[in-house]
Amino acid sequence: MKLKHLFIFFTCVFCLFGFSVQARDEVRAVWVRPLVGADTETRKNPEAGRVFIRRELERIKRARLNTIYLEVFWNGFAIYPTAITKQRPLTLNSGVADAGGKGWDVLRVFLEEGKKLDLQIHAWVHIFHQWNTTLGELEKSPIFSRNPEWAILDQTGSPLVKSEAEGANRDIYKVFMSPSNKKARAFLRRVVGELAANYPALAGIQWDYIRYPLQDNAQSFDYSRDALAQFRKETEIDAAAISREKNPAAWQSWQNWKTRQVTETVAELAAIVRKKRPRWKISAAVFPDAAENLRVKQQDWKTWSEKGLVDALLPMLYSPDLSRVRSWAEEFRASVSRKTEIYPALYIGHFYDARDKKLDERFLQLTENYDFDGFGLFAAQSLTDDLIEKLARKN
Repeated sequence: MKLKHLFIFFTCVFCLFGFSVQARDEVRAVWVRPLVGADTETRKNPEAGRVFIRRELERIKRARLNTIYLEVFWNGFAIYPTAITKQRPLTLNSGVADAGGKGWDVLRVFLEEGKKLDLQIHAWVHIFHQWNTTLGELEKSPIFSRNPEWAILDQTGSPLVKSEAEGANRDIYKVFMSPSNKKARAFLRRVVGELAANYPALAGIQWDYIRYPLQDNAQSFDYSRDALAQFRKETEIDAAAISREKNPAAWQSWQNWKTRQVTETVAELAAIVRKKRPRWKISAAVFPDAAENLRVKQQDWKTWSEKGLVDALLPMLYSPDLSRVRSWAEEFRASVSRKTEIYPALYIGHFYDARDKKLDERFLQLTENYDFDGFGLFAAQSLTDDLIEKLARKN
């Protein structure tokens, strides 16, 4: 049989059994916070906003990126009309609502303009982190002002996550919802269900902050009344009285219980997507170093992969130290089921110097070096014209 005939024969066999003879396209993703840099009039006006969005997407396309993780729900606000919470007000960066609380549908515009450029748009959704003190006191939060009992608490009863403090004076704090709070989880299911019902053109959905806050020697979570009551009912153990040093077995039981709360949430949200939008790709941005991450954030992405609760994982390899990044990448590749795609997430400032216009391409070679399925770049606002041209030349 001639080579030509052999090729046709095996092509037919692959097609018969549902296989593709073409290699899967590499995912080249970037995270986008909508309307960053737009002035108030642009954010207020849907026509001007569309022009701004179109230009940003054209720049992303020039960089030969093909996937966008669009931030659609964070700090309790949405960028689209919603019956569940509030649309982001103009007083906030990326806000689109007017003083009366009504705004235009930023997500739909991104979908319409992205389709014209053949860009895949995924909804980037914050899960448990839902407030930041730069926005004011909790009374201003669309979630915690109505449901203060949903907030995760440390051992002193404070909702402020000081272990992840930001700012020059480390006085900017995050506030998380408790992963064990059943009503908070029902709220999150409603958010995902609304997106699935109203935006079928999305290519997927991504979970961010689907974890506990960082827990260190100075601060641990969750000591809300509801969390303590649930754990005591299931185990007959008072978590507030556990000493890690004096009773390590009880302490580990407490940590395992918290890990289960996060994984249950991953499963609940996945079930909605699998039922309503089975074609959507479910991804999650996660921390590398499986053992350490599980210990301090209860984020068990190995189990999520093994159980098929996610289609893709994006380990945040955020370090300018290439040897450390490679170590994380190697461990992640060895830890994750092959049925789960992996796109290493890279912080642009760690491998590209905008002042000197120097690009360390070794970071972008992780995909080939570790047999990953693509990469993700954080974030779009760091895409300079020079970097766009350099990325456009990357094979």
